[in-house]
Amino acid sequence: MKKLNKRGTDKIISVYWFVILFIVAAAIVYMAVVFYGEPYDVRETEANIMINQIADCISQGGEIKDGVINEEGKLELTNENILSRCHLTFNVENFKNWKEQEQFYIEINFYKFDKDASDGLGVGFGNKIISGNTNLKEFCEKNGKNFPVCVERSFYTLDKDGSQYVIKIKSIVRKTEKNV
Repeated sequence: MKKLNKRGTDKIISVYWFVILFIVAAAIVYMAVVFYGEPYDVRETEANIMINQIADCISQGGEIKDGVINEEGKLELTNENILSRCHLTFNVENFKNWKEQEQFYIEINFYKFDKDASDGLGVGFGNKIISGNTNLKEFCEKNGKNFPVCVERSFYTLDKDGSQYVIKIKSIVRKTEKNV
């Protein structure tokens, strides 16, 4: 009967053990670099949150809230009071002079359905409500990570008299230096 060399087999197993440990450690380092290597871009999420906040401020349960449209059908909501009424703030940290150049823009358009309109879709009324940095609007047509993120949504609602409206909200978030 032949005797096995136990010391030789132990040396071979220890080499494989270190190779496996090296592969596992390299995989963990690789996953950490991939996960934390790029900052997470939250601008689209911020824009959607602003739209949701504005929509909740304007309409509830499918009806326009009081103080948005008056009895004559004119907007009471203005460029000046939209932020305070909807509990929004455009304040940002002072990162790369962000405080000097606003990082947000919102635009709200109200369209009333008009059965007598030639196109059948309705006509807009009043002025649109605008707040924030209007220069950001020109970048909405451009794509790329160094451009602001633009999100636009619309919803249908009714007023007290049962008149139908389409409300379109556009929200733009810049913050390109930090989020991309």
